[in-house]
Amino acid sequence: MDIAYRPSTLFGKAPLAALCVLAALCVVSGKGSAAVHSPVHAATSGESGAAADTDAAKRAAEKMAIKAGATPIVILHEGTDSLGAKLAYQLKEIFNSGTLFALNDKDEPKLQILVNSASEFPSRPGVGSAYCVVWAYSERPTALSSYLAQEVGVVTPENLAELADSLAARTGGLATKHSYIFNN
Repeated sequence: MDIAYRPSTLFGKAPLAALCVLAALCVVSGKGSAAVHSPVHAATSGESGAAADTDAAKRAAEKMAIKAGATPIVILHEGTDSLGAKLAYQLKEIFNSGTLFALNDKDEPKLQILVNSASEFPSRPGVGSAYCVVWAYSERPTALSSYLAQEVGVVTPENLAELADSLAARTGGLATKHSYIFNN
C-alpha cells in the first residue's frame, strides 16, 4: 500500500476535521507560518517630511495609549488557497482597526488564531475553501500553547466578510471568557 502525501486526496476525501487536527498539531508543536502582515500607510506627498513624521508619531502614540489594555493577539495562516489568505488578512484588518486587540508577535503572553485552509475543489480554487480556525493561548514561544476552541467550515467569496466578522466576534467572546489568564 502506497502512503504518499497527495493534497487532493487529503482534503478532497477526508473530513474537515482533518484540517483541525493539522492546526492543533501546529499549536502543540509550536510551528506555524509567519503572521499575515497588513500594508503600512505612508505619508501623503502633500505633507512636509517633518510635519508628517510628527503627526504620524502623535497618531502612533495615541493608538498605543488606546491599545495599552488590549489583549495581544497573533494571526497565523497556513494554506496556499487565496480565500483562506483573504480570510486571515480580513481578520488581521478587523483586529488592527479595533481597540480590544493589539496585533503583535512579540515574546509575551498572547491569544493565537491559527487559520488552516485548503481549496474545497482543487480544480476550481475560487469557488470555496475549507477552513479550520483554532484559538490557543501562548504564554511564550518555548512553551506549549493551550487550546481554547476551534471552528471548521467552508468560506466562499460571498460569505468571506460575514465569516471574518463572526470569527472576530467569537474571538472577543473567547478573550473575555479567558481573560483571567492574562492577569498573571
